[in-house]
Amino acid sequence: MYVKLLYNRADKQLIFLLGHNYSCGLGEDTMCGIAGMISLGNNLPSHVIERMVGSIVHRGPDSEGYYHSQMVHLGSARLSIVDSKNGGQPLFNEDKSIVAVFNGEIYNYTELMNDLIAKGHVFCSSCDSEIIVHLYEEFGTKLLHKIDGQFAFAIYDKANSKVFIARDRVGICPLYYCVENDIVYFGSEIKAIVNADTVDLRPSISGLYEQFVYWSPVQGRTVFENIYQIPPSGYAIIDNTNSIQIKNYHRFSDYNKKFNYDSITQLKSQIRTTLIKSVSDRLMCDSNIKWGIYLSGGLDSTILLKLLNECGYNEFSTFSLGFRDYKIDESAYQSLAIKGNKGEHIKLTISDDDIISELPNVIKHCEVPLYKLGAIPMYMLSRAARENGIKFVLSGEGADELFYGYDLYKETLFRKYCSLNPASNIRLNEVRNVVPFSNFNNSYILEGYKKYYSKFLNGSNDFMYSMKSRISESFSIIDYFNRENKSYIDLKNINDEIYQQFSEESSNLSILKKCQAVQMQILLAGYLLSTQGDRVLMANSIEGRYPFLDRRLITLAYSIPDNLKLCGYNEKHILKETFEDIVPHSILKRKKYQYSTSGAELFLKNTEKFESYLSKNTFNKYGIFDYNAVLSLIKSLKQPSDYPQFNIIQSMKLIYIITTHMLLESAYKRFI
Repeated sequence: MYVKLLYNRADKQLIFLLGHNYSCGLGEDTMCGIAGMISLGNNLPSHVIERMVGSIVHRGPDSEGYYHSQMVHLGSARLSIVDSKNGGQPLFNEDKSIVAVFNGEIYNYTELMNDLIAKGHVFCSSCDSEIIVHLYEEFGTKLLHKIDGQFAFAIYDKANSKVFIARDRVGICPLYYCVENDIVYFGSEIKAIVNADTVDLRPSISGLYEQFVYWSPVQGRTVFENIYQIPPSGYAIIDNTNSIQIKNYHRFSDYNKKFNYDSITQLKSQIRTTLIKSVSDRLMCDSNIKWGIYLSGGLDSTILLKLLNECGYNEFSTFSLGFRDYKIDESAYQSLAIKGNKGEHIKLTISDDDIISELPNVIKHCEVPLYKLGAIPMYMLSRAARENGIKFVLSGEGADELFYGYDLYKETLFRKYCSLNPASNIRLNEVRNVVPFSNFNNSYILEGYKKYYSKFLNGSNDFMYSMKSRISESFSIIDYFNRENKSYIDLKNINDEIYQQFSEESSNLSILKKCQAVQMQILLAGYLLSTQGDRVLMANSIEGRYPFLDRRLITLAYSIPDNLKLCGYNEKHILKETFEDIVPHSILKRKKYQYSTSGAELFLKNTEKFESYLSKNTFNKYGIFDYNAVLSLIKSLKQPSDYPQFNIIQSMKLIYIITTHMLLESAYKRFI
């Protein structure tokens, strides 16, 4: 006997489906929220799964679905995009021996579905997510090598009394878990676990330290004790052995496959063909679903927009950001990019007051402290998209990682070059190629950068070489933890674990491929696709789709020689060459602009609005940071420095400390 409940929010109907005679699981394609409870011995409490799903209903406001058994409770909040009429989750196989909840998209589902039908499987919908239960019947956990997409899911194998949970290779869809009192709790967001009420919520001092230094905690930790995340390319089997072991099904260097191209022309043709196919796959939706694209005015989003136009799409909406209180204005490039597209262009202009007012709500959704404030405008942009009826957006995320677009790649190459002759001032003079363009001719600032980078020339064979300068500067966040908490931060152990995270990658990778591996696994998955991606998108029930993160394109990009991606100090060289016929010349040639917002100066100019987070009572209440040390930090931010990077890191520290207090204030209220 099982129970399935479907709540249709639009019709305000609660439908109970009981018994063994329920003939067909109602499949759906959905970017949604999932949650679950798995018994390792104790009985599962009633009504908890409903509360867990209720806390993440913003991820799927269209309907809710539940499954209850003695061992497992599963729940889903649905955002319907494909085959919207065919009900909701959980999903079942033919004899109901396999049950699943699913979050995401499977882009090669048509091919997989045809293969499964040929093997005798019966489908009840045209949705991609339904193939999960049938693939599991055929291949077990090896189904992870069959599917191409973005996903997080849980499969309950009733016959074998075990649950299989997994996450996509790149880490687009989140999945958290916690073990408490012989029950495994999991969910798309931490707030789902917290709202089980039985989980003891407390900050992780090591997790907070790692979040700042490495962009995200290592080894699956979060900023909360005993709450972990399944890593990208990770899965776990949970059964009655009273343990949960995380395993990886894919390594970054597994992309190392040879592509057969005989010339640059042929290579460019393959890049173009692969990206067009990826874009096409990511338009998978019902005909009545409205979608759009995030447009920065930079290279990556412009390529996607022009490819869409080239493929016959020219009436979709575009969404862009501008900043009222910030010097850089990209509106001219945005206007140039959308020329020829007939869809509505929505330009959101963000002020510092907007950032201040939205910050607490963004913290609630991100569930981590911030060291930069870029998530706030992205949250507001996703809200604007939702208000315009959009259900998913395409974004250019991933292109910088694949084609060496970040300044970090240039910095790494520059440091390696200088390390061959550290005494050479001629080599050091090339620092102008790695500093912000606005400082290109400022001799004073250039000298500061030369002194700064000169400290980080050695150790180029180190897998974490690209991160050395950032780690060295960020490491000093430890000085702002109070005395007791400093003793909890085991620097040697953390250092060992960060290296362990990359231990299975080849040590023979080029210096830039090592940088790429770190960027993909830490910055991209841990921050860009999470804090600035899924969390602020799904806060407004918007799905993000990323054509550059297609598995075929990643494999192709991995095979391209480094000097075609970073040609001298010209980032994304082969990408620019490939699409020079459709991207406006001024966008191709423009200097790269790093998406950014106001920093700590916003707090220093509005101290009265943040007094409660910087008061001595707050420091005593949460017991994380040292009050007097933070006062010294604020004082230092008001003084100039010879090292430009110093001011940036100091600014990030203040933002981080304030938003940590904001996070804990929200967390202790169960993020409500």
